[in-house]
Amino acid sequence: MEFARSSAGARGNFRETLVDAKESPAERVIAPAAIERALYIYQQLQERDRAVVLQARKILTQHIYGMIDQGEHDEQRLTVGGLIHLKAVERDPGMARQRNKSRSPAG
Repeated sequence: MEFARSSAGARGNFRETLVDAKESPAERVIAPAAIERALYIYQQLQERDRAVVLQARKILTQHIYGMIDQGEHDEQRLTVGGLIHLKAVERDPGMARQRNKSRSPAG
């Protein structure tokens, strides 16, 4: 995805507009299916709070799209890779803290 900047007035205000870049079939179809499948399996293993499930969805989404960026397009491998990553984050709280720290503004 790309951002385009356009002038919004004479005072130099800028507005960011999301430019709809072409998505590959993996990004449009395979990734969402792998994310949903992994999340379904994750929820079946143990009952979890809604907040935990939402966080798991965020982690899965980021990781699975990262796998696609690296060239993986097999839905089963994406699902399994997402679950493995989710379990690693769950087992190592330091990994989750490091992820959050790297995303915090002005670090």
